[in-house]
Amino acid sequence: MRVISDTALRSRLIMAGIAEGLQSPKGPQRIKSIIRLYPDFDAPRPGNRPRTVRAAAAPAHEPARAFGLPTVEELNALLTRIQQIERAVSVEMQGRLSGDIDRLKRQISSLDGDDFERAFRELENAMRQRRELSGQIREEAFRRIDADSSFEPRRYLRLIARERA
Repeated sequence: MRVISDTALRSRLIMAGIAEGLQSPKGPQRIKSIIRLYPDFDAPRPGNRPRTVRAAAAPAHEPARAFGLPTVEELNALLTRIQQIERAVSVEMQGRLSGDIDRLKRQISSLDGDDFERAFRELENAMRQRRELSGQIREEAFRRIDADSSFEPRRYLRLIARERA
């Protein structure tokens, strides 16, 4: 055990695990610090002390449901609906786009000159649209869910929707 008056040194020793603070300065009187040294660097951490349970403590209450937030079941139902609708929209939109891409690939193999360039540009545009399709699928799925007034958890859609410009 040591008595020191340097509070900065006391703090560094405690944080390094060399010492345990037993008494520290409080208020304007600036009393000296009492520390217990641990030469093996195995001092107990300040936050690891077990809390004593107060006998007069109030019993734990059941946590109240936050107003306006969905339950786990409602959120799960919403996420499931989003996945189902995204799947359907994806099949619909990608089917149309894949048909256009296949048609353009067939045309390119038999065209020459300006018609070839026009078909190639259309194919480039279709491939770019395919890459951008995921955002459009999500937008369309959210639009369809928002329009379905019979689906009650749709009111929580704004909680998981990204900011849209």
